[in-house]
Amino acid sequence: MRVRGIGEVVSSITAKPVELPQPLQPLLGSVLAVLKAARECSHEINRTKLVKLLYFADLAAVESGGTAFTGATWRWDNFGPYDHALKRAENTVVEMEIVDRDDQTRVEEYGSCHLALAFDIDDPLPAESMRIIRRVVSLHGAKSASVLRKLSYQTPPMVEAEAAGDRNVLLDLSRARRVRQIRELLERHRRHRAVAPKQTDDAGIGDELLAEMRDLAELRGHVNVTELGDR
Repeated sequence: MRVRGIGEVVSSITAKPVELPQPLQPLLGSVLAVLKAARECSHEINRTKLVKLLYFADLAAVESGGTAFTGATWRWDNFGPYDHALKRAENTVVEMEIVDRDDQTRVEEYGSCHLALAFDIDDPLPAESMRIIRRVVSLHGAKSASVLRKLSYQTPPMVEAEAAGDRNVLLDLSRARRVRQIRELLERHRRHRAVAPKQTDDAGIGDELLAEMRDLAELRGHVNVTELGDR
């Protein structure tokens, strides 16, 4: 006889979201947050998509002036941004019976394994972090794993890492913030140029400057001789 897990027992008692034991490690909470947001949007999540969505969430937080919050340490691995601690986090939430895992694929087919919440849960992260997670999942959750992988390689931290050619290098997420700041400055400049009155030279200003330079030529020569001597 199979022993019923915590999710089945609680779900049989109430339809309300289950309150998780606290405190959760940041990485566990972030994994669950993505799966909760995906459940709300009816998006299917596999391992590759989970990783990339978490990466985009950290990137979005940093771009907006905040700090990365998922608990992942992002490095350039074989398929883009990755942290090997994510596999341990996945195993933990599966063992807690909060997450169902489709294990019908071979172990080497890492990205093909599908993950989903076994039951509804309360928000596992603070409100601002959940807002970012939900925005990222809403924007990218329907995309395929291959598309998300390509998008991750187009982000400033990955572009910088690829340019250096060093795999397993720690990704500098602050690069995304600097790129965004430059783009915003350029956009503000473009808008200012679009509404600013066209600048024109005063008629005859060039002739006046030339005449002034000629008038001052003798004085400049005298000053040069005085300062430098007869050389």
